[in-house]
Amino acid sequence: MIKWGTTFGSHDGALAVFVDDELVFASDAERFSRKKNDPIISDSLIEFAENNWGIPDEVYFYEDLAFKDARREFAGQQPLKKIDFKYPVRYCDHHLSHARYGYWTSPFVDCTVLVVDAIGEWDTMTQWRVLNGDFVRVRGWKYPKSIGLFYSAMTQAAGWKPNEEEYILMGAAAVNGNPSYREYVEIRNLWNQGKNFHKGIDINLNRFEIASATQKVYEEVFVEIIREIDDENLVFVGGCALNVSANRFLTKYNTFIPCNPGDGGSAIGCVIDKKLPATAYLGYEIPGKYPVVDIVRNLKERGMVGVAKGKAEFGPRALGNRSLLADPSILNMKDKVNKVKGREEFRPFAPMILKEDVDIYFESGIPSPFMNTIRKAKPVTIKKYPSIVHLDGTSRLQEVTEEPYRTLLAEWKKETGCPMLLNTSLNVKGEPIVNTEIDAKNFQSKTGVKVL
Repeated sequence: MIKWGTTFGSHDGALAVFVDDELVFASDAERFSRKKNDPIISDSLIEFAENNWGIPDEVYFYEDLAFKDARREFAGQQPLKKIDFKYPVRYCDHHLSHARYGYWTSPFVDCTVLVVDAIGEWDTMTQWRVLNGDFVRVRGWKYPKSIGLFYSAMTQAAGWKPNEEEYILMGAAAVNGNPSYREYVEIRNLWNQGKNFHKGIDINLNRFEIASATQKVYEEVFVEIIREIDDENLVFVGGCALNVSANRFLTKYNTFIPCNPGDGGSAIGCVIDKKLPATAYLGYEIPGKYPVVDIVRNLKERGMVGVAKGKAEFGPRALGNRSLLADPSILNMKDKVNKVKGREEFRPFAPMILKEDVDIYFESGIPSPFMNTIRKAKPVTIKKYPSIVHLDGTSRLQEVTEEPYRTLLAEWKKETGCPMLLNTSLNVKGEPIVNTEIDAKNFQSKTGVKVL
């Protein structure tokens, strides 16, 4: 039996394919349409799934649109357009789809699952107790109370695009350092007053003042939420799980955050009902042997190189198969890579590092196989590898345990003495991450960076 899981219509469309309950493919819609954060599953993605695995017997959708329309009516919004998809779909619950994706790809049998996002049908935060696959809702928040909507509204107020550029706001929070008391109080009061952030907010602060105060308030509210969780094992999902800075507060728990915790991951969650490997490598495959030797050689000669090989990563993080890699020991490498990608100069980059080397170069934190969190860089790291250290002295890690990335890092370390690589997504600002061979050639032509 062939089952499809889908998310589309709002933002971050995605399609997952199951064959006899085995997950064989998952891709964000933008990778095929080449439209950043595309909410629509394009014909090219549908045809790719049909041609490779056949016509679906069942198609699942990650939320209940009838229930969502009731909330939209309450909020004074127009009803959603009738769902437009090639095949009939079965509705699921938005937050339960998140929770199922997180739980079934986690290593836990019994745990708490926390879902925090902008909004599902009505839910904006839910906590679930899961015992051997049995989900029981423990507590939650309903619209309009939403820390996710708060963060998106602040993103818009700062001049960035909501539901897309929240990660820029998070990175910008470090530019001014800690907010002033006045800035903090102004933003905190907006949250305390129970504003409906769905309607947007006007604030007389500059974008960096908004960013630093918003991140501080978000982190305070997040700590209040997790303080009530009394469990050893925690799965965290929903769009807010992408706030890697706040995730540093989860050290009390054995924490698991999947590779695509936002709405895209729910294309898997609305179908899945058994444990699956927690892998990110589920997308379009560019065949061929992973070019470890060529990567190392090009890094030594050029300082940076693109890699487009194997199955594309599912989710917003490049984890080695669609990556722009660079030598973090080169003093101005951050500026060089930002120039290639056309990004703001304050934006941080992530280090790819062997798991056994992490504690040598960074302070303690939660596991981060999918760039799930930040850790404080130790003085030796700040001195030797400044390109992967953010303005606040932290780094968003990719802890590597899998091949062929282990071999790549081991060879790089052997050749140069450097224990890590700068790893960022293989794209330029405003474009989706490279997906196919053609995309890789286009990136190379546009930037002049060699892609292997």
